Amino acid sequence: MKKIFHLKFLLLLSITLVACNTNGNVEQGTQPIVKERPELKVKDVKDVDVVNTHGGIEGLERMQGFYENLQKGVASDLRIVHYTIEGAPIVTDLTFDGESLEVEHDSTRDTYGSGEISTNSCSTMIREANPTNISYIAIDCKGIPYAMDQILKVSYDLSQQDFFEFELKYGVKLENEINTLKNTSKKEINTNETQVIADFEMPESVMQEVYKRLVLANYLGEKELMASCKSEDAMNYYMKVYINGGDQEYRWTSCDQSWDAVKLTEIVQFIIEQSEINQSENPVATVQGYVLEIKDDRLLIGEELNRLEYEWIKEDLKQTNLDSYVFDFTFLEGVHTEAFKLGDKVHATIDGSVKGSKPGAANVKEIKKME
Repeated sequence: MKKIFHLKFLLLLSITLVACNTNGNVEQGTQPIVKERPELKVKDVKDVDVVNTHGGIEGLERMQGFYENLQKGVASDLRIVHYTIEGAPIVTDLTFDGESLEVEHDSTRDTYGSGEISTNSCSTMIREANPTNISYIAIDCKGIPYAMDQILKVSYDLSQQDFFEFELKYGVKLENEINTLKNTSKKEINTNETQVIADFEMPESVMQEVYKRLVLANYLGEKELMASCKSEDAMNYYMKVYINGGDQEYRWTSCDQSWDAVKLTEIVQFIIEQSEINQSENPVATVQGYVLEIKDDRLLIGEELNRLEYEWIKEDLKQTNLDSYVFDFTFLEGVHTEAFKLGDKVHATIDGSVKGSKPGAANVKEIKKME
């Protein structure tokens, strides 16, 4: 009995040591393994796949996976939790049986809401991507307005933020730096030479893309990152994001192959690549959105709308001032309007920039319908 107990103890100890090594520093020479996303935990709600905390999304890749399964006709299910402003979880369950989609909304945990469970029967789902947002919308739904049910929307419009900059340091000894707050860049060429740029500036389009990637990685959420590594030649990273009146700080190492570390490293690599490109001083200006009005040689466009938002707005357009909406509206001028109809989604390259607002106006160089 003592021998059996001793063997069991050694086995348990070895498992414990392996687990500790996985969560601690990575030994030099070992191959790191990318971990799967940790289980999402919500109080009193089990088996959660996606969490939406006031626009901060955890598990977006699972939403995308469900959508892809639906497109392939693969039976799947997904559970999403949306938090209200008061902190109550609203649960949305998606069930696809290979032919039709059932959407169940459960607000029974919200003491300020209706406290009901409603079910919508829909045919499928669309994914609509705009430059500043992504939406997943169930369509052909029975018994609800516009036959559409917005399941999830992720917004990453940098223009809606008052302030956004970042400070990035990277290298074995954090010897390289990209700082948009101070407009400086420093890169070690070799052990005896460092390149310093005192008037460094990231283009607005790149800053928008960085912000988008940070939002999709839920940069404001809690991160468990490993800040040290026993490998002497491991890359180290430090990033500080300044957003409006606050900031968020991260430290990690290339040994850390956790979900959060891998996503942050991908963002950092994009920033480094963009910093080394000779950026155009005059990027091409574009406008994208739905046609709300056609008059003479111009189109009134609701920018960055998804299909459901277009339906909402077109109903109220004649009675409501455009200033009442958070969306931007632009008159595209110099267009052969006979080629377009209300509800078309278009993408236009414009001459110069949009002048004015609510609505603005721009001269079109090239315009095309989007599918």
